[in-house]
Amino acid sequence: MKCILPVWLLSVLVVVPVNAADQDSELKQLQGHWETIELSEDGHVIPREAIREWLPSGGHIEIADNAILITSPDDGKKSAKVFSIDATQYPKGIDIATREKTEARGIYRFDEGRLIVCLSDPDDGPRPTEFSAKQGSKRMLMVLKRVPPTEKSKKPDSEPANTQPTTGTGIAAKVVTDAEVTKLLQGSWRYKDEAGALLVTLAGNGTWSSVREVQELRLFQKVFVRAPISSGKWQVRNGTLTFHCLASVHASRINQQLPFSIRSISDQDFIFVDYMGRLGKAIKVQ
Repeated sequence: MKCILPVWLLSVLVVVPVNAADQDSELKQLQGHWETIELSEDGHVIPREAIREWLPSGGHIEIADNAILITSPDDGKKSAKVFSIDATQYPKGIDIATREKTEARGIYRFDEGRLIVCLSDPDDGPRPTEFSAKQGSKRMLMVLKRVPPTEKSKKPDSEPANTQPTTGTGIAAKVVTDAEVTKLLQGSWRYKDEAGALLVTLAGNGTWSSVREVQELRLFQKVFVRAPISSGKWQVRNGTLTFHCLASVHASRINQQLPFSIRSISDQDFIFVDYMGRLGKAIKVQ
């Protein structure tokens, strides 16, 4: 034992500095300003134009030492989260925390100058083992690119006041009052989800109804059939569209309030976050 013990101690002294050096190298690669260019969460791909509204940082972060610095694009309020990495595991691990708790556990890798991160809430399961955020995984997958410090504030400063991000139509959707939003919402909207196409009609008298468009095979040809789903009353308050469901084929929805936070709206489409926290886009059909 007297001969073995010095060899074991020597191996420890050699290994520890090497690992520390690896960690320092990884931290150096992470330093700087980053912009989120791709974002997926639990099977939902977030449109790039909506990332600024989806993330509290507006999609931009600064990494300094072992801290992630976040500046709100709305009020300029700053906050910070600390992180730790483990470059010895595969894939490389990352933990993000505040003073109170560990908020996320994940993995990361570098890919041609981009930083790819996959995160999950510790309460939702173990650390991810692959870079994916498929439906039911409760994971978030982010792709970030490095940007110069001056580019970090360029987009928020260049946007005019009282506007939302540009929609897919290329028309800036100005949202000034709830009354204007209410007027824009009146009509029929088509939204595609996992079950197919949902058609929602919002009437000027404050009532709404929805039907599901499904394909059926009739007389050897496919035809679209509209099946009534739900109906009730609607209103807009503080930028939130709320559906009061009075009748539905889904019994659990009856007498429920279903809020939809409007991110962007025009006379052709609008982007929203529904009552389950999912981002969606509806197209006006009439």
